[in-house]
Amino acid sequence: MKVCPSCYAVCVDQKWAFDEAKRERAMKGNGWEKHLCPGCERVAKGQVDGVVYLRGDFLKTHREDAKNLIRSVAEKKLRKNIAARIYHIEEKGDEIVIETTDRALAERLGKEFERAYSGHLDIQWQPGSAFARVYWTRDH
Repeated sequence: MKVCPSCYAVCVDQKWAFDEAKRERAMKGNGWEKHLCPGCERVAKGQVDGVVYLRGDFLKTHREDAKNLIRSVAEKKLRKNIAARIYHIEEKGDEIVIETTDRALAERLGKEFERAYSGHLDIQWQPGSAFARVYWTRDH
């Protein structure tokens, strides 16, 4: 059994998951090894497969709501795909830029912003790679 020393995810039968009970059992015995999970490996390597640009005056008055939505979407996606992580978030003025380790997470963030707050969504996939740039804009 493997345990990620960074996020404490557990690998059982080659499947990574967050399971505190299994982690505690594994760490009590000797049959486990430290190994970065796929998500922590991507973060350690700086592997960014998606960038989300949230822009517009709307963010100036709804910043906390936006940050809560980002956290919520990221947590849901992480439960389905352990490799889907937010790598970096930068806030400046009327823009939030989010780098993700998973293209699908970037796409999901854009779609959830459009669903929750309307606005304009544009998703651009880089040909021949698993990289996406997601642009969501709303001014009022």
